[in-house]
Amino acid sequence: MNKKTIVQEAIREINQVKLNNEITAQQNYLFARKQSNQFLETDNLYRETIVKLAQADKKDEPTLKNTLKQLEQERIACLQKLNLSKQDITPNYNCKKCNDTGYVNQKMCVCLKKKIQEKLLEFSGINLKNLHKFSESNDQILENNQTLKKSFQLAEKYVEKFPDVKTQNLIFMGNVGVGKTFLLECIANALLEKEFFVVYVSAFSLCNIFAKSLTMSAQENQAIISTFLDCDLLIIDDLGTETIFKNVTINSLFNLLNEREIKNKPVLISTNLNFEELENRYGNRIFSRIFNKRKAKVLSFSGKDLRINA
Repeated sequence: MNKKTIVQEAIREINQVKLNNEITAQQNYLFARKQSNQFLETDNLYRETIVKLAQADKKDEPTLKNTLKQLEQERIACLQKLNLSKQDITPNYNCKKCNDTGYVNQKMCVCLKKKIQEKLLEFSGINLKNLHKFSESNDQILENNQTLKKSFQLAEKYVEKFPDVKTQNLIFMGNVGVGKTFLLECIANALLEKEFFVVYVSAFSLCNIFAKSLTMSAQENQAIISTFLDCDLLIIDDLGTETIFKNVTINSLFNLLNEREIKNKPVLISTNLNFEELENRYGNRIFSRIFNKRKAKVLSFSGKDLRINA
């Protein structure tokens, strides 16, 4: 799954709603014409008058407009006898700005942008309600921890410049509870608001997905793995807490990081492990992909557990 596919799916869903609304209105309209001869005759006159008005001279317009208004009232009265209203024979579009087309004056409508963001969230693995924002940061804590403050400033700049960032990959290293996950969520939230396709996954969940993929068909496996390969930004939280499945975890993680490096796609990683622990756990191949000097910057986090002191 990539962003282009997600956008296409969002457009398809909006257009399907449009089609359903139009079908319902058309069915009600045809029902009224079939069930009521009075409505049929009035409606025919109403349609003929619309054509005449479009072709009329200015002097005839007032009379035709008055006739059209009269016929409209008669149509409504006929519909009421059938327990219908004018709204029942008119498509009830969800978005009145674009009539569920997704575009206004060849520009993407707000409703389509919202639908795209919903779809991006659906495939991101993120619960937006629980996601932190930069605005939630505690100024006093940042002032007391200059290392953390610099990391926040760098993260904000990363979001501002994304995807044209100087250093693609950020590696957040430090003890538990020092702000790594909080900052990752801030980045994810801000980029989702800018409609980038962000996938946020814990290392534990990612490795479980790798293991389950072995029992899937090739097509299912490709659909899932492509989400991690093709998203605008992949965030892996808590690397080092996952279970190592023999012949699965290391190979799959290497392939994922390697493919994203080849595709020039950024990755953000947080870990409680130090350099030596990471190399011992994953080996040199993965270690070199994570800490590629040309593409990665390490942000060291230190201090007391902020969750305890909050």
